[in-house]
Amino acid sequence: MGLNDIATVLSGFSTVVIALLTVFLWRENRLLRKAGSEPSLVAYFEPHPDGTGGLNISIVNVGTGPARNVYFQFLGESEDFTNYDLILDCSIKRGPITLIPQGEKISILFAIGFQLFKPKKADSKEPMPPFKVRLEWTSLDGSNSKCEDFILDVKPYADLPGFISKPYLLKIVDSIDGVGQSVYKLNKDVRELSNLIEANSLENPRVQKIKGNNESL
Repeated sequence: MGLNDIATVLSGFSTVVIALLTVFLWRENRLLRKAGSEPSLVAYFEPHPDGTGGLNISIVNVGTGPARNVYFQFLGESEDFTNYDLILDCSIKRGPITLIPQGEKISILFAIGFQLFKPKKADSKEPMPPFKVRLEWTSLDGSNSKCEDFILDVKPYADLPGFISKPYLLKIVDSIDGVGQSVYKLNKDVRELSNLIEANSLENPRVQKIKGNNESL
């Protein structure tokens, strides 16, 4: 075999290696692009933001792409839901929610917290049993569909002081409302007093007051 033949073989071998590397890199880039736009949803409990005792169920997209056509439903014994005063109807499957962008969430008011620790037709304080929330969604281009179940349990939140508290902004609003009510009451008292005229005489030790007209100041 001459040098030319050896060079031809090496050239052909190099071409095959380069082709294989090109296919491998194309496949890796495709997987990276797919992973970079893959949505992932989770469900969990969170307190209602107004701090009045409500408990929300939040569905958040923790993936790297938007989630389309989102469905959710509650799995469990029907008695576990009907035995408690829930605000949300858990008997039906809901959706599709058009889109949950990356890093965004939706929150649904589930119940008032203390009602989850007291059945409607019993004197006991038995907390609501754990249940599952099933989430279904697709990627933005519809090429990938997923379905996952998440277990939610209210018992771990029973003895957490401060878990449900009003934000400082709402506390300030409540304080302003209290001041406004006090000012209104003071204004009413001042108006009543403003209609009284003192008519004291020098020889009389008693304070004498005469009611004047009712015109507003």
